[in-house]
Amino acid sequence: MFSSSRSLASRPLRRFIHASPLRRAALRDAVPSQYTLQIMASANSGNFAECLQIASKMKAENISPDAATYNAMLSLAARSGSWLYSWAIFDDMLQRGIQPTPVLFSHLIHAQRDRPATNLWYALERMKHYGMKPNASVYTSIITCLVNESNIETVLRVFFMMKKEGIVPELSAAQAAIILAAECGYSQLAIEIAKYFEAVSVRRLESSAWIACLSSASRNLYVEGVSTCWPIVVNEFAHTPNEGICLAVLSTAARHGLPELAMDVLRVLKNGNIEWQEYHFAALIEAFCRNDQLKEALTTPRLMRTNGIEPADTTTSFIFECIKRDVDVLDSATTMIDEIYAADGSVDIDALKVVVRASIFLGDLQRAVGIYKSFSDYDLEPDLAVFNLLLEGCVTAQHRPLGDLLLTDMKKHKVQPNEETYKNMIRLCLTQTVYEDAFYYLEEMKAAGYVPPREIYVALSEKCISAEDSRSHMVLQEMRECGYRLEDTRAKTIARRASLQNSARP
Repeated sequence: MFSSSRSLASRPLRRFIHASPLRRAALRDAVPSQYTLQIMASANSGNFAECLQIASKMKAENISPDAATYNAMLSLAARSGSWLYSWAIFDDMLQRGIQPTPVLFSHLIHAQRDRPATNLWYALERMKHYGMKPNASVYTSIITCLVNESNIETVLRVFFMMKKEGIVPELSAAQAAIILAAECGYSQLAIEIAKYFEAVSVRRLESSAWIACLSSASRNLYVEGVSTCWPIVVNEFAHTPNEGICLAVLSTAARHGLPELAMDVLRVLKNGNIEWQEYHFAALIEAFCRNDQLKEALTTPRLMRTNGIEPADTTTSFIFECIKRDVDVLDSATTMIDEIYAADGSVDIDALKVVVRASIFLGDLQRAVGIYKSFSDYDLEPDLAVFNLLLEGCVTAQHRPLGDLLLTDMKKHKVQPNEETYKNMIRLCLTQTVYEDAFYYLEEMKAAGYVPPREIYVALSEKCISAEDSRSHMVLQEMRECGYRLEDTRAKTIARRASLQNSARP
């Protein structure tokens, strides 16, 4: 490669030596141009070493480079980040008596992008010394340097200085400023800059800038920003954001009650071959509830099952938060369930569960039992979660006969009790004056393979102490055998009272 460039450089020189005086005068001007073309060709191909070799030959042959030569070399030095060479080229140009231009300063500043800010300010001082004001290209180089340092405050100051001077930013400068502002969390400012640029420039921002704005706005739950950026990214650029951004947009839609946006996110996830998950629909339910679309929220669990997604215990938690406020809302929810069944011929069991749960929360155990007994009207069978909810209501109401009836119904429906069931029955028995069955269910719980939790032992021992039952000491002993420690004040007090009670017995 170097030999070919050497032969190219020697041809004009040989022609110059053997030519006539008139021909020599014509070739004298052609020789520098030939070298300049070679340097420009090397610069365009990104071969910095070859550029320097050709420049050294020019110096050895006492051929002065022109402004185009220095421009090509500075441009390549800037692209390659060779900040030290850029200063050497710039100083050599000044020594040759060639005056700098804004374009040359733009290259010089761009070459300093990976250096400390002092290099940038020194280059700007030199520019000011020559009485030049920055143009769009120079401002782009300045912004690039500042963006590399994540100096968002100064980037914005420079950007608004351009706006004040009526200089339209170049695309690369605008995108760099927008993306940095978005990454720093200034989502509203980033979107305002994006709107301003597209209003004053003939160029359009690339998708990366709008994606950065969307990501920032959704992370900050900035609903106006998300509403602006989402259609631009998804519809105008036909881009599918990653699942992380989609989840953040879903959270924003849920928080601000935008079910249409939430459903569009689900559509985009599906088109992007991202499988729907339970938490996607939980956000949709929240959006429905916040937008006063309770009926749509109650139909969502059935939609989930249609798509092979099993609702979790927390899926309908926001419906519960919505309808537990007062009895009137609870009445409306019950009516809506009847309307859904009348229209579609089916209703999801989770919709009934959440109404049962809200009824118990509001202290209306009778309503909860009434809904439970109406399950067959909706072609549904109560499951374990329904029975556990009702047993919790029995504990609150201290209604032992209803608890026994529910256990009988569980056997009839072939529903096996779990740890929660046994805990509820023990607590229910402890609400009664005669609490002997609490120990029965404790043994049943252990026989079923469950380790009774610490709070059950504490509740049993408290009941025994209050009833002056000597079994309190036995309960505490079993509690220790299960590995539970009596460290908190409550447990220590119980143990002390049990010890005193036993020692006081004859």
